[in-house]
Amino acid sequence: MRKMTERLAFSSISFLRVFGVAVVFWLGVLLAAFAGNAVAQGEVGDESGASETQVDVLIYSTQTSGLAAARELALGAPHLRVALVSCGNLLESPLAQGLCVEDARNIGKVSGGFYGEWRQAVVRYYQALGKSAFASGGRFVYEPEVAARILWSYLSPRNAPNLVFYSARLLAASDEPGRCYADLLLENGTRLRLVTRYFIDASVEADLARMLGAEYRIGRGEDTYNDRQGNIPPYPSAKNGYITAPQRLSALLTLKLYKGAAPRVADLTHPSCDPASYAKVTLPTSTVSSFRDSWSMTVAKLPNGKRELNEGWSDWPDVGLAYQWIFAPHNRGEIRQRVIAWTINRVRYLQEHGYPNLGIATIPQKLYVREGPRIVGLDTYTRSDIRNGVVRHPVAVGCYCEYDRHDAFYPNHIETTRFVFVPMGALLAADHPNLVVSTAVSTDCQAYSSAVRVEHTRANMGAAAAAIVMVAAEANVGACEVSYEAVRAKLISRGYSLLGW
Repeated sequence: MRKMTERLAFSSISFLRVFGVAVVFWLGVLLAAFAGNAVAQGEVGDESGASETQVDVLIYSTQTSGLAAARELALGAPHLRVALVSCGNLLESPLAQGLCVEDARNIGKVSGGFYGEWRQAVVRYYQALGKSAFASGGRFVYEPEVAARILWSYLSPRNAPNLVFYSARLLAASDEPGRCYADLLLENGTRLRLVTRYFIDASVEADLARMLGAEYRIGRGEDTYNDRQGNIPPYPSAKNGYITAPQRLSALLTLKLYKGAAPRVADLTHPSCDPASYAKVTLPTSTVSSFRDSWSMTVAKLPNGKRELNEGWSDWPDVGLAYQWIFAPHNRGEIRQRVIAWTINRVRYLQEHGYPNLGIATIPQKLYVREGPRIVGLDTYTRSDIRNGVVRHPVAVGCYCEYDRHDAFYPNHIETTRFVFVPMGALLAADHPNLVVSTAVSTDCQAYSSAVRVEHTRANMGAAAAAIVMVAAEANVGACEVSYEAVRAKLISRGYSLLGW
């Protein structure tokens, strides 16, 4: 039991300690320095008594697009003060949270800049160990702790001296003229107001954009909603055909195949799982028998005998829970715990019903949230645009299948390979001139379910958001006023492909 506990503790927590402690320490030093500068400049707290500091760019969320934006701002605009806010002292990017098999096609034509840089660093890491970062079929694969190690390095003071990292909860925000700020509750319990010029919302949930009053679409419908105006989408139900339901949530556990019996999942000690919760767990006989030939076992093979658990049966079955995740953020901790415990118990069931060599290597800190709101932008990218190969002011290119969803509604997959060319206007929130959105971008439902939502495209959209902000800051204008040609030039200079062929 002790060996099992220690192994999981290292896999899911300690790699962040090993590679993150130094980062957090030095970022803390930077935070203190920035706070000192704010006091020296005569800045005062807000009306609630919270301390206040000034930055040029506030990036909300350490999703893949947020990390890309931070990296590009560090390289291309080191004079800008950048605040990166995470909902916890963690990387929210699925690259570090168990999504370890690359979903990409024609990757050489769409990978550049941040994503290409990170990808090559992972490849070199395994090469140095005499191993490969590619499965037998040529698909790029990696372990989540390796991905996290490299991603954390981009946030270090050496690589991002203009960056301050905050582990905090978002309390309030405003982008009214002369009052652009976000109020945070820091991990240590203190409040901080970040006064900024530009916002980049990189979150899947679009928490910051919705708090600022941006309109959005959600689920399989195209109606628009606005939280600040009290216009909230109805709860998904049979009555409305579950049209407002986002795709399902998942806990992307990393499994490991042992030569002999694996450490018993029943002996696992993890804060999200009470062993007593296993009592009523069962899996269909068909699921158990077919698992040995499943995608996870035959395709999703990671280095060191590991497997990515990313199956339809491991998605949380109630589509309403994804809705609650978005619109009841105070419940996210409890939802995360439920989904992780539920998933661990199903792996235990497999282990005890025919797969004794199957164990758990890594438990993610954050759920895989497949879909959230889609912020209404100055341009909306559509399924028709994708099918017809429409290219208008592209700032992010990706390639995957035409349509891929994890829910109970059909069609949920269209295999045809498609390039996506996300237009600049899809990242610019309508009626919010200094807000750029890099994950919950303006698309219709079908377009979002294409390559738009996969990680290499999200990385490219984060880089585009940074380029927009850099151009805006240079011209001292709002993000919505920037020249496309200037943004395009910055992206091409960093190796981003904007045509895909």
